[in-house]
Amino acid sequence: MALKFSKKQMNMAYGLGAAVVIIGALMKITHFSAGPITGNLMLTIGLVTEALIFALSAFDADLAKEDLDWSKVYPELNDGDTTSTSSKQSPQGMLSKKLDVMLQDAKIDAQLFNSLSASIKDLESSTKSGADSAESLAKINKDFAENANKLQQQMGALASNLESLNSVYGGVLSAMNKK
Repeated sequence: MALKFSKKQMNMAYGLGAAVVIIGALMKITHFSAGPITGNLMLTIGLVTEALIFALSAFDADLAKEDLDWSKVYPELNDGDTTSTSSKQSPQGMLSKKLDVMLQDAKIDAQLFNSLSASIKDLESSTKSGADSAESLAKINKDFAENANKLQQQMGALASNLESLNSVYGGVLSAMNKK
């Protein structure tokens, strides 16, 4: 049993069924009713309509047609048999040719790959020398921090000695002024 519906008829049925479902959902959410027509009733009618439409589409003769011939769009799918070439080529050969053309259009050649390789090697050597510099910089920073600590200790000792000298000098001045 094969039914025949036009695409226009099926699209109209899908659209009307969906519209009834949406209106029913809105009525249910807003608790709106128009006499005996409630959100529950509209949802039920809409969902049953959609279910019937989907059930009918299972028997639609147009939908049961053969799949599209994708080899017309992608000749590689047809064992490389194309109308523009008389000799048969494998799909890998066709793809390889297309890739070659793309690389040529992008101006990607062996010289670019060699240049890229050289740049990567330069980056590697720079990174290695940078790592050595970073290790020596860390040693310099450590030495600087140690020297700063020693300087701080010596400045503290100097300040303490100056304070002691000031008190002795103050005592000498005060003794001299009492005469």
